[in-house]
Amino acid sequence: MNKKFRIILDVIMTCLFIILMGYYVTDNAVHEILGTIIFLLFIIHNILNIKWYKLIFKGKHNFQRIVHIIINLLLFIVMLGMMISGMMISSNVCTFLNISTTMFGRKLHMISTSWGFVLMAIHVGFHITGVMNKINVKIKKSIFEYVYYFILMLLSGFGIYSFIDVKLWEDMFLINEFKFFDYEQSALLFYLKYVSILIVISLVVYISLCLIKKLKNPKKKS
Repeated sequence: MNKKFRIILDVIMTCLFIILMGYYVTDNAVHEILGTIIFLLFIIHNILNIKWYKLIFKGKHNFQRIVHIIINLLLFIVMLGMMISGMMISSNVCTFLNISTTMFGRKLHMISTSWGFVLMAIHVGFHITGVMNKINVKIKKSIFEYVYYFILMLLSGFGIYSFIDVKLWEDMFLINEFKFFDYEQSALLFYLKYVSILIVISLVVYISLCLIKKLKNPKKKS
């Protein structure tokens, strides 16, 4: 029950994160309310996974585990940065704090949300191994096998294009101080781009983990 609840919680947080990337799509008040909800879910998520933090320095630390720990800790930091900066620039939910909006707050929010999205996608890549393996087994040698791989390639290609098109790296490294949106673009296309970016980053992580596992445990030649 606890595992299912955590999976549902993670899916909801991922969906909310994608919605929050479309600031211009939602009203500012809705954006802040959803941001508050994801902040509360983030706290619950960490409480449910408190055991993971206790075991960080225990057991063997191979390359994969070290990378996984670093990604999780960085995600934790940028999520805190996103929440703190969100409160700093809030004009609806956190007005009671009486904090004046500053350029620092806006910059911190931009860099933490962009890095947060990328790190979240990497985090997802670490956790889809079981699901992807099950799908691969079921789809292999079926009539849908080539259709499945074609769809993955199509989504990956669109994800790479979308990453370049939305200029996510500019937000990650503060190349521009302000985020510019294409207001003529449909909300559906906007979110499809971010979903495809999430998919391609997750797939890269998944494939990388599969290759590492294969190199560690090569099949013996008969």
